Amino acid sequence: MSIRIATRLASFALFSCLAFRLAAQSPGSAPHEFGIQDGIDVWIPASQFTGEGAHWIEGLSQGLFGYFYSSATSQPVSFHGYLPLPQGAYLDSWRAFYYDASATSDFNIGFVKWYDDVSATPVAGSASIHNFTSSGTPGLTSYHQTEGITIDLREPRPGSGLTRSESADLYTFYVVMPADSNVQFKGVLVTWHRQVSPAPATATFNDVPTSDPAFQYIEALVAAGITAGCNTAPPMYCPDATLTRRQMAVFIAKALGLHWPNF
Repeated sequence: MSIRIATRLASFALFSCLAFRLAAQSPGSAPHEFGIQDGIDVWIPASQFTGEGAHWIEGLSQGLFGYFYSSATSQPVSFHGYLPLPQGAYLDSWRAFYYDASATSDFNIGFVKWYDDVSATPVAGSASIHNFTSSGTPGLTSYHQTEGITIDLREPRPGSGLTRSESADLYTFYVVMPADSNVQFKGVLVTWHRQVSPAPATATFNDVPTSDPAFQYIEALVAAGITAGCNTAPPMYCPDATLTRRQMAVFIAKALGLHWPNF
């Protein structure tokens, strides 16, 4: 059996396994997301944004369900909302939903990366990625920002001299809300998708050189702990060998993190 046929069989088995899992879900549950093609939406509502010295008031008086304005009575107040994306996620875009009917105040939102570390003398830092401020009185609308960046939670703070193992980063959105009920905020819709990790500089297996078309994907399997190859001394992957049902079970179970059901 050629590697192409074996790969197709493995793909079919993986698809069948995924289809079975999706079909077994209850009607109202959210489907699991797999693959690197389709965008995945994450909604961060205004109610999850927190700030100091003020709180949210739901703007139902304007008929805007889910929109909130600040309880601040004088100066504008900043609220922050955490972006819960995993390491290596590709951030496609985000869209902020807001209402601005004020002739004197504007809506402001920013996207920020925060640097921290686990060294003996940690020093925090931040970097602004994008910022938007409304103008005029656009009323009920939204702002869309294309990003095209990879989420990196282990990027050392610039100029810090830290290693990736010492870095601990996160991403947040912030909104600056004036003391004006005519400026309201509903939340941010983030669209992202998964990626296969970039290929390393050196090969793990003697029979899968860096020039192999499947090098990046085989190395990702190794890094994820899904396979250890077919031989250890010398390290070999046997890329053209047939795939047994036993091996298929190991690949799928490790890739999906299959486990005992809840009880």
